[in-house]
Amino acid sequence: KRRRLTGSVSETVTRNIYNHGPILAPDVSCYSPTISIPSLEEIDPRLQELEQDPPNWRDVAPRDAIKKLSKKEAKRQEVINELFATEHAHVRMLSVLQTVFSKPLGREQLLTADELETIFPSLDEIIELHYNFYENLKKLRLEDNYIVKNISTTVLHLFGGPEGEWFQKLTARFCSHQKYSLEQIKAKRKDPRFNSFILQMLTFCVCRRLQLKDIIPTVMQRLTKYPLLLENIAKNTDNSNEKEKVEKSAECCKRILNHVNDEVKKMENLLVSISTQIGYIRAQNEQ
Repeated sequence: KRRRLTGSVSETVTRNIYNHGPILAPDVSCYSPTISIPSLEEIDPRLQELEQDPPNWRDVAPRDAIKKLSKKEAKRQEVINELFATEHAHVRMLSVLQTVFSKPLGREQLLTADELETIFPSLDEIIELHYNFYENLKKLRLEDNYIVKNISTTVLHLFGGPEGEWFQKLTARFCSHQKYSLEQIKAKRKDPRFNSFILQMLTFCVCRRLQLKDIIPTVMQRLTKYPLLLENIAKNTDNSNEKEKVEKSAECCKRILNHVNDEVKKMENLLVSISTQIGYIRAQNEQ
C-alpha cells in the first residue's frame, strides 16, 4: 500500500527558510563528538546482500546456448546485463543512503524531521520502487537461465501507466530538491558532530569512500541513463512486438526525465525568489 504524499517538499523548504532564515549551522554546545557507527553485521540485511556484485551473464549462462546466439542477440544480452548490473549498483547506493545516512542522522538527532524530509524526500518509496524493478530483472535472468527472452513487460511496467506516474512523482520530488539538500549538507558540516559523522562514514566499507554529497545526485544521474539503455535494447531486438514495447518504455522514460528537469528548474527559481524576498525584507529592516 502506497503512502500518500502529503503536501509538497517545496512547501516545507519555503516554511523552513521563512521561519528559520537561511541555512545556518546549529548550536552545537550541547553535542557530544561521539557518533555510533554501525558494524557491517548491524546494517540492513538487504544492503549486505547487495554488497556482492552480480555475475556477468556470460559467466553463468550455458556455453552452448551462448554459442548459438547471433551477434545482434549477443549484443542485446550485453545491454540487458548492463541494465541489470547498473540497477543493482543503484539499489545498493540508495540503500546506503537510507541505512548509513538517513536513518542514523535522524536517530542521532543530527537532523530534524523537517530536514530529513527536505534532504531525503520520499527516499523509502524510491528504494522500494527500484528494488522491485531490480528483483523483477533478477527473476527474468534466473527464469531464462541468464539469456533473457522478453524484457519489455518488466520495463514498461516501471516507466508506463500508473507505475510510471508514481515513478515520475517520486523522482521529481527527490531530484527537484537536490540543490537545496546539498546546500543544507554543506552548512551542516560546520556542526562538529555532523562533520564527525560524515568523516567517520568515509571509513565505513559500504560507503566505498563516497560522501553523502556524492550519493544524493545519483538519483538524477540514474534517471538519465535509462533512455539510452532501453534504446540500445530495442535496437538489437528482432521481435517486432517486443521491440515496440521497449521503444515505448524509452519514450515514457524520456517524458519522465523532461518532467523532472522542469520540476528542478521550478524549484531553483523558487529558491532564488525566496532568497530575493528575504534579502529585501532584511534591507527594509536595516533602514
